[in-house]
Amino acid sequence: METMMKALRLNAPNDLEYCDVPVPEPGLNEVLCKVESTSICGTDPHIIGGDFPGFWPKDFPLIPGHEWAGEVTELGQNADLYGWKKGDRVAGIANMGCGFCKNCMEGRWTICLNYGKDKIHNMYGHITPGAYAQYIRVSIKSIAKIPDDMDYNLAACMDPLSIALHMVERSGIQAGDDVLVNGSGAQGLMAIICCKSLGAGRIFVTGSGRRLEQAAKLGAIPINYREENIAEVIMNATGGLGVKRVMECSGTANGIRQSWDVIARGGCISTISLPKEEVPVPIRKLVLDEIDFHGNRANPNTLEKAIVLANQHRGDLEQLVTHEFTMADYKKAFEIFNGRLDNSLKVIVKPNK
Repeated sequence: METMMKALRLNAPNDLEYCDVPVPEPGLNEVLCKVESTSICGTDPHIIGGDFPGFWPKDFPLIPGHEWAGEVTELGQNADLYGWKKGDRVAGIANMGCGFCKNCMEGRWTICLNYGKDKIHNMYGHITPGAYAQYIRVSIKSIAKIPDDMDYNLAACMDPLSIALHMVERSGIQAGDDVLVNGSGAQGLMAIICCKSLGAGRIFVTGSGRRLEQAAKLGAIPINYREENIAEVIMNATGGLGVKRVMECSGTANGIRQSWDVIARGGCISTISLPKEEVPVPIRKLVLDEIDFHGNRANPNTLEKAIVLANQHRGDLEQLVTHEFTMADYKKAFEIFNGRLDNSLKVIVKPNK
């Protein structure tokens, strides 16, 4: 086993270095995995750019990257007792709760009360070394096995897919419900797939350009926000009632405000958006129309379900993986991803190629 590996190390904001670092050793309830594919997340450029000072990361240096898939190569203490073995093919996620606080015990470990305490809590690629590296040391709580015939590039998308699934499940969606997926980026497109899987009726989606075209290919009803009034389209289509569920993925203040314009009485707005500015909530509408407004952080207990869903919708999901680069070509990969160039959606980095 090698003692050194290649990694992308963030030394300071916007100082991402391709360099040699020690291969980590797995500890209690951990495994070491060879990283076959790492998908660039929309959060990664913000972490690299220093947009969350003192939070993500808490300090430097840090190896970013948290959407990944690979193979178990070494077992830490007790990992075998839980059924893990060398050669297991796995997908990983960012979060690992402490497992013992009240929130973790209730299954809500993405809002662990011991967040950020290094000895008992990890968040890979954010405050804990991540997957822009040839190997990653990871808790067995933050991985799940993937089918033998699932491509690693697709498996690297299980983190965002499981986040989309958490958002959709938290909306309380029922079979036949009309839905608006607000935003047609990767998370919006994955939300469409999740809504389809859970039996949604009509799925409307907002966006523009190539991404909106991709949403239509997935079976959603496209609304070009640059050319159409979203509220008018939705209300005309629903006889003035609005949609029962909104999945807010636009990430903008205007997108969040639009959600309130189209939500039906008794409906739910479920969001993963983190807009740059705070957005006022129309409390009178929330109360008088009994609107549920759910914020969703990451993917508690949805990774294994997302893998099953992905296996059933491989054709849809494979369309979202558009580019692949070696890790040495990371600058080009980030340029393509950040600039939304060449119709990019999910851009994959290959640490071991």
